[in-house]
Amino acid sequence: MATTVIARSGASGTCASDALERRALAIWPRLDRSALRRCHSDAHRIAALVARRTTMPPEAILNVLTMPAVTDDEIDTWFG
Repeated sequence: MATTVIARSGASGTCASDALERRALAIWPRLDRSALRRCHSDAHRIAALVARRTTMPPEAILNVLTMPAVTDDEIDTWFG
């Protein structure tokens, strides 16, 4: 199984970290925001937090959180 590494962009890494937190909240809207902040934008810690609330394994949650964004053109190409 491949290991995914999250690279932080910029000096503070706010862009990548905000994206992970926003994606986690979009998929699991009832997550505790303060607990999510305590994860400090670490994808593995966020996956562990979510794993407590769902039956998905942490590896699957990590893959969902770190998957690349899909554009509308790619959706049209894949699904016609």
